Amino acid sequence: MCEKSPFSFHYKFTFADKMLAKEKIPVLEICNMVDATSVPQEVLVFELDMFLQSHQNMVFPHRHSFYQVLFIESGVGFHIIDFKKFEVRKNIVYFLTPGQVHEWQFSPGTKGLLINFTEAFFSLYLSNFHYLKNFPFFLANGSHVVLDIQSVEHKIKPLLQDIRDEYFHQPVKNLNMLRLLLMQLFEWMNRQIDATEETEMIKPGMHIMRKFDLLIEEHYTNKHLPKEYAAMLFITPNYLNELCVLHTGHSAGEHIRNRILLEAKRLLVNSSLSISEIAWSLHFENHSYFSRFFKKYCAVTPEDFRKQVA
Repeated sequence: MCEKSPFSFHYKFTFADKMLAKEKIPVLEICNMVDATSVPQEVLVFELDMFLQSHQNMVFPHRHSFYQVLFIESGVGFHIIDFKKFEVRKNIVYFLTPGQVHEWQFSPGTKGLLINFTEAFFSLYLSNFHYLKNFPFFLANGSHVVLDIQSVEHKIKPLLQDIRDEYFHQPVKNLNMLRLLLMQLFEWMNRQIDATEETEMIKPGMHIMRKFDLLIEEHYTNKHLPKEYAAMLFITPNYLNELCVLHTGHSAGEHIRNRILLEAKRLLVNSSLSISEIAWSLHFENHSYFSRFFKKYCAVTPEDFRKQVA
């Protein structure tokens, strides 16, 4: 029987249990990846081609209560993450955060490495519940969900091979070694992001923008206004807006709005919650206001969006 980690993903609003009871798209626990008689584990590693063969009946789309890193060595197809379609190709790494909706459309024989782990696998070990959230690729806004490792292939591939060797070929898996190898992987991938953003780092306020993203992740359900985030960042709303335009090309309000809309879409496809319940969970005044907001920026009503993706 699955045992949920106390650090498993949950939505931030108070009727989360009600929502989970009404889900349409399944939520997989990490123990769903192995035989039901297996001892509960906090990290699982699979060769992708073997996993695809043994899990042909897996229901898609679905979402996870755990984190996932998927490395593609070869193959073609598509990986759909939060309504965006990404082409599968060599030397691509996909990062999934708890709650993200995804679907695979891989060709037979696609090869790679699939790594699943719970938040507790790191947070309890490090006494840092926010360790994973410090990495841009584990922010639920999906801004760095896909990374090309070609330029750092000489660093990443040996790490992945060491993870394989430790997990599959040691008589007893050393969990601390797996943690250290994964932490190295995360740091190298983070450095890759920094390298691609060198021109951004030259611009003023990059550290503020990263803090802004983290604050949005923490407060998007109940704080919708740039001035609320500006206050937490100890800057003026005008300066926050200037930084957003400089770094992203759009306003601070749009930055916040995009995260709210992403969550609204997830709730519309993940659950059987009414539109009013979704509006309430995202702290909109009422059903009508939420529906007008959604249609203004998505060009369809929440009801029509739900029908289109059902």
